[in-house]
Amino acid sequence: MKKILVLLLIAILTTAGVVIGFIKGAEKVRNGLVANFPTVKNLVQGTTVEFDSVISVSITKQDDEALFNLLNTDSKAETVSFSIPYYARYGVDLTVRNFRLFRNEETVEVWLPDTKLQYCELKFDRMILNEKATSNMTSAVRGKLYEFIIPVLEKNKINRKISKTATVKALMFYFMPYKFDLKVYIAEEQQTLPSVPGVNQTVDEAINQMLGK
Repeated sequence: MKKILVLLLIAILTTAGVVIGFIKGAEKVRNGLVANFPTVKNLVQGTTVEFDSVISVSITKQDDEALFNLLNTDSKAETVSFSIPYYARYGVDLTVRNFRLFRNEETVEVWLPDTKLQYCELKFDRMILNEKATSNMTSAVRGKLYEFIIPVLEKNKINRKISKTATVKALMFYFMPYKFDLKVYIAEEQQTLPSVPGVNQTVDEAINQMLGK
């Protein structure tokens, strides 16, 4: 009987040791996630969103006289309308600004600068000017179009919002599987965590949401 009790005690102590070791190991991993600033930085910088879309604009001489004069082919026209396909990439640029990362017990806070337009390419070969296809754009016209359109795309709220959501999702995949309560701030504004299947939403919940249940 004593032998059985001794073996049982040894088994309990061994199990307890394994559990404690597992807990300490898991906590060490969690601490490492927060302390690994280079990985978090690379994760954020590597999360970019690409847009292959079309921008349509109508301008008057008051909006941009130089561009209006370059595009206008009708001396009586008061507006010039054009649409042009573009490729753009948005993301958070940490090469010139740092980010902040804090841990308070089970909560991790990540503070990032605003998302921005990182790259833009206008596709002049498919530009439509006053409802007509146009080609052979001069370098002066192309330069003025970039000067006019880039600030418009930089302020594009929809594109920037999508970029912010993508950045938040990347951080969710990094931190939340390890049971952290994540808070993300971009441009000093706290972001709402989207529903991500496998992270903060079950697959069944995602399917029901898609089906409108």
